[in-house]
Amino acid sequence: ATIQTGFEQQIVPALDNPEARSAAATIGHLLRHVALRIECEGQILLDDIGRLEALLARIAAWFDDVGAGDAGAGDTGAIRKVLGQGLPAGTWPSLTLLGERALALRGALVAAQEALHLLAPGHGDDPGYASLRQAIRDYITAQLADEGRLIAPAFKGKGPRR
Repeated sequence: ATIQTGFEQQIVPALDNPEARSAAATIGHLLRHVALRIECEGQILLDDIGRLEALLARIAAWFDDVGAGDAGAGDTGAIRKVLGQGLPAGTWPSLTLLGERALALRGALVAAQEALHLLAPGHGDDPGYASLRQAIRDYITAQLADEGRLIAPAFKGKGPRR
């Protein structure tokens, strides 16, 4: 915030070149984006991890219920392995650790989506299958909304950007 304030109050007013002012506007957008990430990203990642863990546990249970867990189509062992890893005990959950955890869970979700797609011919009419597919769409919607919380306030309505 101090850098942003100093930049906006001391440097930007002294710029008279249109290209320099354009570059300054872009820097201002990025400073707002960094401030939002510092404020919000940890909670966003924790929320994302919670949603992913619940969704993956639900997918693994469905794979087990329909007997697809060991058929290669739905590898519940791989899902359960990722679910069992968690964050290191006694370690401050830095943004790097949270990001790595979310990335591992998202990788498992992609694999689960591929498995669900392979199972569509035999389970497309199954209400549980349809419910999982909707839950995945709901997760993606929530993830995009979270990303919007970090982007829109920093850029939208703040003038042009490069």
